[in-house]
Amino acid sequence: MSIPAGLVLVYMPDRGVGDLMWHLPTLRAIAATTPERKVLLAARPSSRARELLAAEPCVEAIDYLDYRAGRLRHLVEIVDFYKLCRLRRPRAVWILEKIDRPAIGAALAGVRERRGFGLGHGQEAWLTHGPHLPRAMRPAHRIEKLAAFEAAHGLTVGSREPALIPVPAALETVEQRFGHLPRPWVVYGVGASEPRRCWPLENFTRLSADLADIGGTRFWLGGFGDSAAVDAALATDDVGGVNVCDLKLDVGAALLARADLFIGNDSGPLNLAASVGTPAIGLFGDSPPLDYSRFLKPIVGPPGGMAALSVESVAAIARLSL
Repeated sequence: MSIPAGLVLVYMPDRGVGDLMWHLPTLRAIAATTPERKVLLAARPSSRARELLAAEPCVEAIDYLDYRAGRLRHLVEIVDFYKLCRLRRPRAVWILEKIDRPAIGAALAGVRERRGFGLGHGQEAWLTHGPHLPRAMRPAHRIEKLAAFEAAHGLTVGSREPALIPVPAALETVEQRFGHLPRPWVVYGVGASEPRRCWPLENFTRLSADLADIGGTRFWLGGFGDSAAVDAALATDDVGGVNVCDLKLDVGAALLARADLFIGNDSGPLNLAASVGTPAIGLFGDSPPLDYSRFLKPIVGPPGGMAALSVESVAAIARLSL
């Protein structure tokens, strides 16, 4: 597919699936200011943007920029962005981050309009349009920074709901594989990027046993590295369910879109569940709870981390949500 020159290119920082969901309202708002109603997206592979945004109408194309290592990594990242700008020939670049490398690369490539967070870092010298976010916002949460940036640049965001559009082919896969299984569908999100964010797996098995009288089907969703532990838990505890740790991310998002409830750790699947409009109970230990979506119900554990969060309290809220 030929990609037209002259579109607006948006750079998204090196973060994961949850951050991609938080940025969706901003991407759409930027696209809405353009005659094409579309933008190009430059993101890190860890965002999985190509899989998740395949059905997003405001994104024309997605380019991945690899994270570079070594002493010359910053110089190489400048060159990477310079090459991308020379390839795509955008008329403007919006940098949803404070780092200077994409701003420098865009300037060297001759992009005349360059906007970014700033935040008092070296990026500001390479931007052509302000205003920049004040230094006082450096410790603010990413969602707060995005909201402030949108307001400063006159972007209209009616809602922070990501409203992710599932990929149609992935929805068909879910129907073919799981459509015959009884309702309600409850998805347990048992993985996370850090161990401290994980509720013990045995707590999920106890929760599933507690909710057995509700009937339906339980799906156990985590990363590929969680699959063996989930298999062992399902085999020994007789709690039942389907191990879906092997699902591709777009199919996982489609499953979440068809589910009746998600219960899980502070993780990408939690954000995906809320983003597709499925009621999502998020389990939080010492990380700040998220509340950007009306579909997200955070449960914050008592002092002592995730392990101190009781099965009974989670089960009670789950029953109210079904």
